[in-house]
Amino acid sequence: MKTILVPTDFSDTSINAAKYAFGLAKQVGAKEIILYNSFITPISTTLDPSVPGISIVDFETLETASIEGLQSVKDKLHKAFGDTSIAIELLSKHGLLTDNINSACDEANADVIVMGITGGGIISEKVFGSNTTIIAKYSKIPVIIVPSDSCYKQINKLLLVSDFIEIEEHVPIIPIKKILDDTKAKLMVLHVAENSHHSLYEGAYECFAFKELFAGYNPEFHFVINTNFAKAINDFATTNEADVTVIIPKRHSLLESLFTKSHTKELAFHSHIPLMAVHES
Repeated sequence: MKTILVPTDFSDTSINAAKYAFGLAKQVGAKEIILYNSFITPISTTLDPSVPGISIVDFETLETASIEGLQSVKDKLHKAFGDTSIAIELLSKHGLLTDNINSACDEANADVIVMGITGGGIISEKVFGSNTTIIAKYSKIPVIIVPSDSCYKQINKLLLVSDFIEIEEHVPIIPIKKILDDTKAKLMVLHVAENSHHSLYEGAYECFAFKELFAGYNPEFHFVINTNFAKAINDFATTNEADVTVIIPKRHSLLESLFTKSHTKELAFHSHIPLMAVHES
């Protein structure tokens, strides 16, 4: 891992995510953090009857504000850590964050995205999600979602959540092995079932498949029965002192995703520890 991309809107939550990224960079030996702000040109109506039509906020003013905001975050990181060994670069682009994220990753040659998230209310959580959950689902590279109250803690235990469906086809082996290699973390694999259909015995084939895929990493397997997906994972992560939870989002169509339960969204809004979304092979 050489380059970490950190989208920021200059909120406390996004600045906290930038601090997490700095801690991660130090652990894995990353050389560069890219602070990224995506801004749009809002169109505002005016109530002044002497001014007809609509007014558009000046583009150059917004661009300047974006760059100054990024510089402010950079200064805060240097002040907080007093470490200049990790380069911090600034990237400001016009457009919607969710539209620009993959091109920004290409431009920065990023290996991972680190973003913050806060609860957005029942409508946001159940239906629309947030920029963070949208990016986690469609980004080309892994995304680490940092809860607003989470500080960086060295990654020693990685908790991989699996639905145990077509493991060989859907588990993204290369990026997961990369984070394991970079952090030297222990791998725990967790399957959450709503009933006792998957006992340890019944999951024997899946365990064998994981052992084959992660030969040399000695994965440890766990099974939990709970109808509350997020609670089951949070409870397990707390009890077993996991540092990051890894989840593999499923890419449904937009229409389907509006009407089906998204475990990625549910866990993103309610996880007690950072969540890493790694995409299907």
